[in-house]
Amino acid sequence: MQGTCEAANESPVSESTARRNSLCIVASIRNLAHIESAYGTATALNVRHVVHGRARDFCTRESGIMTRSGEQIVVLIDRAVPEDLANAHAVCSDHSIVDAVVAALGDAPVFTSMGPIRAAIGASIPTCDGTPFDPEKEASAEMRMGTGKWRTRYARDMEIAGELLGAMERDELCFRYEKVCSATGTESVSYWEALLCRTGDGVPVSVGKWIPALERLGLVSRLDRWVVTTVIDTLRAHPGMSLGCNVSIQSAALGGWRSTVIETLAGEPQVAARLVIELTESAPLTDIDAVADFVRALQQLGCRVALDDIGAGYSSVRSLMELGVDIAKVDGGYLHRARSNGCARVHLGALIRLARRCASHVVVERVEDEEDLHLSQACGAHWVQGYLFEPIFAAGLTQSASEPERD
Repeated sequence: MQGTCEAANESPVSESTARRNSLCIVASIRNLAHIESAYGTATALNVRHVVHGRARDFCTRESGIMTRSGEQIVVLIDRAVPEDLANAHAVCSDHSIVDAVVAALGDAPVFTSMGPIRAAIGASIPTCDGTPFDPEKEASAEMRMGTGKWRTRYARDMEIAGELLGAMERDELCFRYEKVCSATGTESVSYWEALLCRTGDGVPVSVGKWIPALERLGLVSRLDRWVVTTVIDTLRAHPGMSLGCNVSIQSAALGGWRSTVIETLAGEPQVAARLVIELTESAPLTDIDAVADFVRALQQLGCRVALDDIGAGYSSVRSLMELGVDIAKVDGGYLHRARSNGCARVHLGALIRLARRCASHVVVERVEDEEDLHLSQACGAHWVQGYLFEPIFAAGLTQSASEPERD
């Protein structure tokens, strides 16, 4: 099958010349092979059937056309774009219609005889230069499957995803806010980091340990979308606050999700200036160029960007050096090892010095007591975060309003 962005008919949409063009979006169920391996062919076919039905319903609402090419779903939407096709591609690639397709096809679970299954939907706009494209190449690459042990973990991950995303849908998620403050004067607050919690029993409990399951399933972008949207709403309600939130490195590389965030912030510079996006590299970074583009776009809007947990998981020196983030957050494990180990103390100091060459702010995480604070200062840290500083919840936001501290 071939697809191009050629004009369907012409209609003036502004003072500048424009055309009606078919916007082509290629979507796929990225975890379909995983679902088949973990639950069987019948369940996978059921999931595919339901997702295809959702695609047809979406096209009915949007006056579009849906077709299939192998395992890929091709959606054509008639839209007005500029005459210049190169410029049109810039408009297309940034448009929230991609995010709308992902949401329509994948937000709701698919109920099967094996229980509720979450489809990980990938969607992209092929290069709009008039040349043929291959839907198979446009689709997201699948992760490698394993053995029976892998199937057991996959099923457990799906259960965790159902619990966490279900809690999100039932409005059972909230935030615990930890302050990022000066190491020499802790009353000086750079921003408050919003850490995700669940309130099913009325007591907020951290859900951080569940998030890797969503990353392994390719479902974390839906949670990230909710987190960023909720934090932006909180910033609107508290104009004196500066807040940060975690975003998986997987989500940062997704075009549709990124475009929705950027479009929202572009119209609200006062909000953008008080938002910190913390990139968490707990999964391998496969497209550093796409993430770097996201970082630059956020910075151009006035946001600050942090790289979280440097030195832990997959967070690498390469990412620190190439992404151009504003804030480098050193994983607290380095601090804890440095408490009683001279070599570890040297390593912590060296990592802080390296980070200061790459970012204007360096934060040492997991500062738990006064000794940790003094050790962080001795190793060169200017900013700290951790249990030493009492967190707050939503009710305490107004009393803790702060403006961002910038160098």
